[in-house]
Amino acid sequence: MAAPAYVKPPRIQALARASAIIDVIAAGHEEGVGLSDISRATALNKTTAFNLLATLVTLRFIEQDVQSRRYRLGLRNLELGQIVQQRLHISHLARPVLAELCKKTNETVNLGLPDLLDLLVTDSFQGSRQLHATAYAGWRSMYHCTALGKAMLSQWDDPMRRTVYRMSGLPRQTPNTITEIETLEVKLAQIRAQGYAIDVEENEIGVSGIATAIINGLGEVAAAISVSGPSNRLTEDIMEQIATDVMAAADNIAVSIGRPAQSDAVDSRRR
Repeated sequence: MAAPAYVKPPRIQALARASAIIDVIAAGHEEGVGLSDISRATALNKTTAFNLLATLVTLRFIEQDVQSRRYRLGLRNLELGQIVQQRLHISHLARPVLAELCKKTNETVNLGLPDLLDLLVTDSFQGSRQLHATAYAGWRSMYHCTALGKAMLSQWDDPMRRTVYRMSGLPRQTPNTITEIETLEVKLAQIRAQGYAIDVEENEIGVSGIATAIINGLGEVAAAISVSGPSNRLTEDIMEQIATDVMAAADNIAVSIGRPAQSDAVDSRRR
């Protein structure tokens, strides 16, 4: 019989205890679980369990019935679950489109999703050339210095962009990084008008990229798709030539996740 997999113990005890409480409530009766049962099941004294429960209620992971005083799972779990489900859904539907765009351009193609104050690459396909841009699923980056990030920023309203600027700043990654808000805002207006963003060694020396945002059926930014590669090969002229392919791929993914089909979607981006 195979040995059980080693599970690394959590570093923060309070989080481990809160997780145990959530597990007990999740497995409990639909009418909720009382404090005594939670204390017994988690081996926590009632005071500790009560204080953790109060915090979880404040954070909306747990809710408490005002009459029975029993605890149930809160709506925050549903909200986070929907986010995870959406990400898995987009990745699954996008992969054939990503693979086709990678085959067509023979460069690295990425799918990035907005994740609070930075972006997360969930899928990456690399071309067959020996020298290519290195990217991988799980890679994170800031919005202001990548084609993926600027494509997303360009579609957000002013308050949302200003929040990102205030919380994350515009730190310099290379000599080409845009670090002034006014300059970036001008660039974002240009991106909105042309339908795609480019990054010429703004995040990494020697690497350039082009990206387009993917808009869902509610008109929100669901993700962005990019093509990246060595700057000496993926020049600005080349990126302009493949812009239509990148925008068409983004539109195909958008339609697959529920946005109404638009026969002239790519052209409308340029107007």
